[in-house]
Amino acid sequence: MYRCFLFVVLSVFVLAPQLPAIEPVDPDLIPEARAVLDYLHTIYGQKTLAGGNGIKSVDSIRNVCGKEPAIVTFDLSGWNSPPWGESYNSVVQRSVDEAKVWWQKGGIVTMQLHWIHPSNPDGSAWLGAHGRKKPSPPFDFAAAFQPGTQVHEELMRDLKGHADFLQQLADARVPVLWRPLHEIDGGWFWWTDRETPENTARLWQMMFDYFVKERKLHNLIWVCSAGLHPSSKNRDVVQIEFRRRFYPGDNYVDIVGIDIYPNSYYGYGKPQEDTYQKAFEIMRQVAPNKMVALCECEAIPNPDIMADTGPRWLYCLPWWPEGKNHPADWIRKTYLHEYLITRDELPDFRGKDR
Repeated sequence: MYRCFLFVVLSVFVLAPQLPAIEPVDPDLIPEARAVLDYLHTIYGQKTLAGGNGIKSVDSIRNVCGKEPAIVTFDLSGWNSPPWGESYNSVVQRSVDEAKVWWQKGGIVTMQLHWIHPSNPDGSAWLGAHGRKKPSPPFDFAAAFQPGTQVHEELMRDLKGHADFLQQLADARVPVLWRPLHEIDGGWFWWTDRETPENTARLWQMMFDYFVKERKLHNLIWVCSAGLHPSSKNRDVVQIEFRRRFYPGDNYVDIVGIDIYPNSYYGYGKPQEDTYQKAFEIMRQVAPNKMVALCECEAIPNPDIMADTGPRWLYCLPWWPEGKNHPADWIRKTYLHEYLITRDELPDFRGKDR
């Protein structure tokens, strides 16, 4: 009997990481956002939120299995060059409007930003060529941090423009799990400084100070996600000390995560067979005091394994709703699984008194 009891206790400890009481990095977080953060803390280690990418993904998943994701991501990038032109702004506005509707339906909103290189309006978020977009030069971090330089003005122009759109969500009292500089240590986006990772961390801190302290955007829950592998030329995906150099710090981050897609070279299998324990442990070591999410994935990892031995991700967010690696039968298995939380199971975060 004693051995059985001890096994149960140890199993619960392993599956449900013991974290300190949750305190947002923004002490002035609005009540609606605080309600979301508190809820996430209560379910962490117990169940996992099922996610989706955009409204079309929601529609596709619902058509297959009758359920909708609990958390959906939207992009604050307008994609179409040049930034801040009519086409760019209309795309961002559509994302903002769709995020408002999703929140009103009772879902949780998360957002990333495929931030076009501030000094290369004809480029993209990627350093290399991306579709018809031209490659971007390495970002001049030293100039960006120096007021009065052109690069600093370009950077602040973009921060202000995106803050203006986020202001609409703040005014509508929509909490946003804000995931800027995603895949922060990967090396394929311009914001990753491979040589001096502390510059990337400082860029995050600069954004935080501007959005929270200057613009008073108190609806943001800050999510820092790592890449499949770090940017140093090394097959080792772990590299904890190197990854930690990109991390902005516990005072700037509410939740950490990682983006994992099947890749046999780096040791990650198909989601039907793998739950990415190694990736979970990487982020536990980078930020041991934070909840850990699977911010992007091919499909929700095997829920039977997650429920049994873990890891119990805070949420899992498939990037594509259907396809070769995310077929309809797997959508039905995962989104209908008792371990996964869908939108209909969420509490009302809005509250009449808020």
